[in-house]
Amino acid sequence: MSKRSISDIGVLTLGAVGLAATTLGTLAVVSRYTLSLPISFSDEVVTYLVVWALLIGVGLGERENTHIRATIVLEMLGPRAQRWCEFATLLLTVSFALVMIWCGGLITYQRLALGEVSATILQFPQWIARASILVGFALALVATLSRLRRPAARVEAIV
Repeated sequence: MSKRSISDIGVLTLGAVGLAATTLGTLAVVSRYTLSLPISFSDEVVTYLVVWALLIGVGLGERENTHIRATIVLEMLGPRAQRWCEFATLLLTVSFALVMIWCGGLITYQRLALGEVSATILQFPQWIARASILVGFALALVATLSRLRRPAARVEAIV
């Protein structure tokens, strides 16, 4: 599967999740204020969808290197120092992603083992909601490792 098609699938997934959240949120507001019929679980589901979208976006942003970052100090450095900083940043990102995957996995497992569900009428399994941490940072880890494999990020290119 090519890099482009993987990114396209990610963007389509992100768009579908965003569309679902927007649609449900809009329906809930219209239902509540025009029909006086609130959808009791809408806030909960919209929140889960937004969190999933955010964490999918983290992985996509890392893959495409389009995430927000402060570069004011980096731009004052020479090309060699910039490459070192970029490499160090990628290593720190890998470390952070591994920690988040570990913690996300523990949280997800605990919610699954406890059989925890939401307090609303929906009784939504909390392990699914918490798995967003695990999945989002796993995507970010794969993307970061992919960026580390590119020639510009390798140590050989730095020295």
